[in-house]
Amino acid sequence: MRKIVIRLSTVFVLMLAILSGASLFWVSQQVQQLEREQRVMHQQVSSEQEGIRVLSAEWDYLNRPERLEYLSSRYLKSMELVEPENLLNDANLVPEKQALEEGEEGSIISVVHPVSKPEITKRPTVVRDIPQEPIEDSVSKKTDDFKSILDQIVAGDHE
Repeated sequence: MRKIVIRLSTVFVLMLAILSGASLFWVSQQVQQLEREQRVMHQQVSSEQEGIRVLSAEWDYLNRPERLEYLSSRYLKSMELVEPENLLNDANLVPEKQALEEGEEGSIISVVHPVSKPEITKRPTVVRDIPQEPIEDSVSKKTDDFKSILDQIVAGDHE
């Protein structure tokens, strides 16, 4: 039989190759994990940007001047002016608890507070006419595309 002689340098090179292979495998796994996390984060960012875009469009839709004018004319005319006597100078005077007395809607509100304060005798304003259907947008029905808007501007027919 032949005798196999293994030198110390051969063992050292073999261990170095095994260690290098293991570290290369570990680094490649870490890179793949980071790439997966990057893809997930990119998807989350895209989703958030889409949500922001939708919320921005909804905000623009709800803040159309025609709609705000309609709502203000409908609901603000019943509001009362604020008198200087009704303003509080001390935050401790803010009522802690308000409860409707037993009975029907619009009952007198009694205020419970450690500091003696007169009871409120005004009946609260109750808003009962809340539109159930979305308000029609008359502008978007008239202008379907950019060309028709430009034609209206050129013709002086815009509102």
